[in-house]
Amino acid sequence: MPSRKPKSLSRWSLPLLVTLTLSGCSLFGGEEDVVVMDPVPQAQTQFAAKTLWKRSVGDGVGNYYSQLAPVIADERLFAAARDGQVVALDKQDGQVLWKQDLSDLPVNDNRRSPRLSGGLTASYEHLFVGSENGVLYCLSQETGELVWQTEVAGEILAAPAVDDGKVVVNTSAGRLFALDAEDGHLLWTASDDLPKLTLRGVSRPVITSGGVLYGRADGRLNVLLLENGQLAHLAKVANPSGSTELDRMVDVDAAPLVLGNELFAIAYNGELVAQKLISGDELWKRRYASYQDLAFGLIDLVLTDSKGHVYSVDRSNGRERWANNQLSYRNVTAPVVFGDYVLVGDGEGYLYWLSDTDGQIVAMQQYDSDGLYVPPLVDGDTLYLQTRSGDLVALQRP
Repeated sequence: MPSRKPKSLSRWSLPLLVTLTLSGCSLFGGEEDVVVMDPVPQAQTQFAAKTLWKRSVGDGVGNYYSQLAPVIADERLFAAARDGQVVALDKQDGQVLWKQDLSDLPVNDNRRSPRLSGGLTASYEHLFVGSENGVLYCLSQETGELVWQTEVAGEILAAPAVDDGKVVVNTSAGRLFALDAEDGHLLWTASDDLPKLTLRGVSRPVITSGGVLYGRADGRLNVLLLENGQLAHLAKVANPSGSTELDRMVDVDAAPLVLGNELFAIAYNGELVAQKLISGDELWKRRYASYQDLAFGLIDLVLTDSKGHVYSVDRSNGRERWANNQLSYRNVTAPVVFGDYVLVGDGEGYLYWLSDTDGQIVAMQQYDSDGLYVPPLVDGDTLYLQTRSGDLVALQRP
């Protein structure tokens, strides 16, 4: 059985459900699969991206749920592994600038590993990364030395947000914490009630216009004042409905997307909604279900839904531009827009290049049979791809 496990019988993760059923196990104790992964699509590859360099980042994240994605600050690329390895690389040639092993720190003496999962975020010359142990680490971008560490209630499964001298983390316990970016002391906290059943994941908070935006497990979107954590606005993204607890799961795990004065959000078993950022007035809504972050191009929003289907939607009115259904249940990552292409990875390590015009797969290549779990990081004409087994690959745009 895979190593991603629910914390209790009342808390399942969607990535867990997909993994269990695809490995021949059933939620209901039977031998028959509930869903079946589509085979690798047959596509005529029109080009191959050039590999600039490849490095190893510890043992990666293995089969665990993780959103541990690399980040860039200036000329440095930062990446981490679940077991506590954090590295800084020159983004041009992959030269290792420093390494830090957080498993050596005293806070981890009585634990199996640091279990890094939420991050990375680079800001204020610091690097922030959270863990399933409820520890937020702050490192120096220059040297990798530990600046401070703070424990909070709940697992940190999403990257923190940093602005105005504050670090905001969202935890699996339904609590949001704001910490001082310089020393990690607690500034304020906010709490939400959790439904009986939730996905294993939380919304990455977003800071904009003096507010903190984040999705909740009950289908709502909160806007808090960054200064003190007071509730400024509460928006509904999805209404629980259905005859079972699974049907009524409406987690808003995707990070809110702010473009100008407009806000976009999506829920699992819910809808994709567009609202005015300040007033909260609804512009449009469409029936899509996802727990992955949205991407955007010049005129569209791009999403991967809970079945692994990829969609492009006109962000001015919500009308569907195209859909690609070739990757059903392949544990598809969130999408990114890269020039004229939409890129997604899958659970068998394939990276797919979809035409932004019609959604057709124009190129594909396998980078790690253990799988891809986060989308590529786009930096100009270069892509940085991190795999489950810990490989970090720099690719040049064709």
